[in-house]
Amino acid sequence: MKHLNVLVLMEWYDHPLRVGIGRYAAEQEWHLTVNDGCMLPKGWSGDGILTMFATREDIVRYIKRQRIPRVDIGDYRTDVKLPRVCGDHKLIGKVGADHLVERGYRHAAYFTTEYQRPHELRGNGFCERFLECTHNAVVPLVWSSAPGREIDNRQALNRWLRKELERLPKPLGVFCYCDYDAAKVESVCLEAGYDIPGDIAILGVDNDKLVCENIRIPLSSVRHDRVRIGYEGSSLLQKQMLGGTPPDGPVRIPPCGVELRASTDSFAADDALARSVIAFFRANLGRSIGVPEAARAAGLSVQALEEHFNRTMGETVYSLLTRLRFFEVRRLLTLTDMQVKDIARETGFCHGPHLNNAFKRIERLTPLEYREQERQKTQRTAVCDTL
Repeated sequence: MKHLNVLVLMEWYDHPLRVGIGRYAAEQEWHLTVNDGCMLPKGWSGDGILTMFATREDIVRYIKRQRIPRVDIGDYRTDVKLPRVCGDHKLIGKVGADHLVERGYRHAAYFTTEYQRPHELRGNGFCERFLECTHNAVVPLVWSSAPGREIDNRQALNRWLRKELERLPKPLGVFCYCDYDAAKVESVCLEAGYDIPGDIAILGVDNDKLVCENIRIPLSSVRHDRVRIGYEGSSLLQKQMLGGTPPDGPVRIPPCGVELRASTDSFAADDALARSVIAFFRANLGRSIGVPEAARAAGLSVQALEEHFNRTMGETVYSLLTRLRFFEVRRLLTLTDMQVKDIARETGFCHGPHLNNAFKRIERLTPLEYREQERQKTQRTAVCDTL
């Protein structure tokens, strides 16, 4: 059997994509020629090409000249008609919005330093879903479009970003194009004295552990499944090299949820009374408490508290307490190895069977199934150091 010769020609280095390509190449016993765009592979000949490009016109010209199967594993240049496997950037934005809305954020911004097609798609997905859920528009913070922008001037970016954040209402959720952008936002917030996530919650994309976990406030991040993009892109190329027909449109790989860390591990509310009730509930979540206890702590009658919540929050006090309980259950299932019976006691469900039944009604999964699902998502998007 012939070992197919595949060229990997990418404008920049992307390790997770390489991991996915490497896994598929090993399974199919491909011979790989890897070139990250430093120079074009003069004299190369083979059976297929995996590519990704944005601004390098020399790469675009080279790819267009080839008469062998080619697959683009980026989503930057749709003007170049190629079979394509890429991330579902709009869905990534929607997942980001859902994550912040679930935590009570009703004001949000979208920050990106650059603005190409994937940046636009993620921003559109985030803005559309957040507006749909909260009826509040998202404020775009696009450094590449800022008036008087100084290219590659980090101090100028920090000054501009700090000024923009100062004028926005708090608590604020900031969804960032990638983890590198999220780290920039965190640096500015800490310098300005904001509480993270109390004043400003920050959510990135890519789940780059080098960035997300080696920072003062660890960053939550949407798990963009770039390993799978590399793998599925390779699979599509294999199909074409064996004579198959590519799909009519791009293959979009969905994200695998959100990796929760400290930068969004909170529950927000605009209203001061609601914030005090949330704080009371969170401090007493393991106790058998309800609306009467919250009303007494707030110094109001049950009726007055309910009327206030219906007017300002659009929900009952009990529904808020229920959301808080499940929020904490999901957090403990994701971040700890606690037994279900212990989580039940910590979150006011009294015992394991009660939590198991209530959780299954909401999530359509048992707590242990949910934990396993989240761990599988993390493992699937985790990148090992070697291919």
